Amino acid sequence: MEKSFFEKYRTSEVTNTRRVICTPPPFTRTHFFYVQEAGYLKSLKPHLSRRNRLASYLFLIVLSGSGTVSYHMGHSAHKAPATVSAIAGDCFFLDCLNEYTHISSEEDPWELLWIHFHGPQAAAYYDYFSAHCEWHFHPLRLKELISSVWQILEFHENRTEDTDLLAANQITNILTLISARSESKDAVPSALHAKLSDITSYLDSHYTEELSLDFLSEHFFISKYYLSREFKKEFGTTIIQYLLTKKITHAKELLRYSDSSIEDIAALCGIGDPSYFNKVFRKLEGCTASEYRRRW
Repeated sequence: MEKSFFEKYRTSEVTNTRRVICTPPPFTRTHFFYVQEAGYLKSLKPHLSRRNRLASYLFLIVLSGSGTVSYHMGHSAHKAPATVSAIAGDCFFLDCLNEYTHISSEEDPWELLWIHFHGPQAAAYYDYFSAHCEWHFHPLRLKELISSVWQILEFHENRTEDTDLLAANQITNILTLISARSESKDAVPSALHAKLSDITSYLDSHYTEELSLDFLSEHFFISKYYLSREFKKEFGTTIIQYLLTKKITHAKELLRYSDSSIEDIAALCGIGDPSYFNKVFRKLEGCTASEYRRRW
């Protein structure tokens, strides 16, 4: 069969198929998430799909049946792909610059629903997802994800002037649902995750106090180097930056809803040096504390 970017299935291989291929206008490509292809199929027998080096992201849902999905999680061709067995309810989020293949089982042909998409924020969402989630997963809100992909298909099958905007909204909804760790059915809190949660709760309650890595290490019985590394990995920020953000957020509330002086507000937020307070405030907000108060 002739190879193409979007492979066609022989009629003997599927009982039903729906597919839309999209060419969004330049404005949509520049500013929104946009659909490259969306589709549905129910297989009659195995059909191997293999793709590589596509500037595209794939979100795939197995509606019924079973099959196998292999994925190179890095760009190196020498690295062996990870291979998983897929069953109904499984989802996959892949960067198609990496090689992937999927094939239905012969004894239980699968039914698939998918979107290929891209957009200016697609890589950032994928990076965030990859840092916290597995590329194959079984989500809690599967029905909502299925509904979003069906809507994307229907929007493009019955195009209006709002189709691109409505489809972008559904892609955002999908990415939000699959990236939110609280929505992952397979996410079982580990001992480390529980400890980090306890530490962030403590920081949230004591951020105006003098806190140090040494103190947190002793208080929570954890190596300060291990804590620093794992905190950054889990939350995408350092403990110091996390504390400064809490302090400045509190300062903004006081600047807007109190008559306290800048010096007093700095002290109330746990920053004793007003000049350092203004330096941090300007770095985070792009203006001084007094300018912030005047604007808001």
